[in-house]
Amino acid sequence: MKRWAASCFGLGWLPVAPGTWGSLPPAIVFGLMCHFHAPSTATLIVMAAFALAGAVVCVKFAPATIAATGRNDPGEVVIDEFAGQAVTFLVAPLLAAQAAKGVAAGATWAIAPLGFVLFRIFDIFKPWPIRKLEKFPAGWGILADDLLAGVFAGVALFLCSKAGLIEHIGGLLAPSGGSSLGVLQAAILGVVQGLTEFLPVSSSGHLVLFENLFHFDPETPQMLLFDLIIHAATLAAIFVVFRKSIAALVANLLAWRKYGASPLEVYRRSPSVHILVLAVFVTGVTGTCGLLLEEYFAAARGQLAVVAAMWLVSGTFLLITDRRKKARLGLRQFGVSAALIIALAQAVAIMPGISRSGATICAAILVGLRRRWAVEFSFLIAIPAILGATTVELIKHFAEISSGSLPIASTAAGAVAAALTGVLALKLLIRTARTAKLKYYGYYCYFMACSVFVYVLMTKNFRV
Repeated sequence: MKRWAASCFGLGWLPVAPGTWGSLPPAIVFGLMCHFHAPSTATLIVMAAFALAGAVVCVKFAPATIAATGRNDPGEVVIDEFAGQAVTFLVAPLLAAQAAKGVAAGATWAIAPLGFVLFRIFDIFKPWPIRKLEKFPAGWGILADDLLAGVFAGVALFLCSKAGLIEHIGGLLAPSGGSSLGVLQAAILGVVQGLTEFLPVSSSGHLVLFENLFHFDPETPQMLLFDLIIHAATLAAIFVVFRKSIAALVANLLAWRKYGASPLEVYRRSPSVHILVLAVFVTGVTGTCGLLLEEYFAAARGQLAVVAAMWLVSGTFLLITDRRKKARLGLRQFGVSAALIIALAQAVAIMPGISRSGATICAAILVGLRRRWAVEFSFLIAIPAILGATTVELIKHFAEISSGSLPIASTAAGAVAAALTGVLALKLLIRTARTAKLKYYGYYCYFMACSVFVYVLMTKNFRV
């Protein structure tokens, strides 16, 4: 439990850039408080509480991690980054109040990412005298340099505000030309799509949540067009990460004649043909279920309470799957019955809050497929699934989409953010799925479900 707390509830155990993940929660909370126009005093109290709590946990519990790992500054301890990032935003409530009075509609949102980037720069490069503080003993050495990095980042953020940089960035990020979608908002939605399309935490659920937070109507021509663009961008990430596997699959398909003369013999002997046939079967079943239940899935899209309930379901299956340590099926033993279960899981994942990648990987592992093949098969069938869903939406809403328009800057920001984060998310999922660490995504799904339930209740109370 001490190591879990020092890792900022598991964020430090993520295999890619754990310090960056540990810095995210204060930045996200601050950004949301700005979005909902929380009083400066309340924001200041929350950030001070984060900094104090992170500092206490680091000093008290980091020594347990040092003793367990034998390293003076274990990478899994990121509660110090959590505290340091909160220190950065202690000055930010005053900046947010100033920005809110300015002309730039995106100025308050610009503070959160700028403060996050500044803190990461000071924390990574550690200019004098930040690096000197690492020599303090035990948890104090881990904590002190991040607190000073937070102070430096806060001062830099304040100077940026005085120089007019925040309002300038806000002006660039604010919607323009009659558009309701600014560059920063587009980038945030692109990052959300890129991360959650592949990580088993439901991209549809996150998009519904963020579209509600940004007060966007997902059925407007503009948002329909934007959703199609960022979905196409995330599809590119699959070809980048799995390019070698896809190239080997295609090469093996072209050499199908060496496996026999009859189609049945080729299906049994050629691994590529075998997998391709099963992938087509899964896609067909998923498409059929999606068309039959389209009305129910569409009705659930606008209901946050339903999304939260589905997040609970996703989290439960991720925790169950992680308990299965052994798998016996290879690609040759993988048959139609197992593919049918995966197909039904992928169909259920059309429901917002159920992750497509999570549902298919969990189903594949639970039916006995080895973890490596479970991940690769999940993203092989993702290609036709994403292409098919995008094509159906394009045909269905062609008239509305053709009448919609998006600023070039917003479109590019969303697409690039979705593609780059999609690549990172895929690599992260491959590592965690193969090492039986899907439970951390399960914990995240539980957290999101509880947060959304609280948000729904608070929203109803405010309406009353």
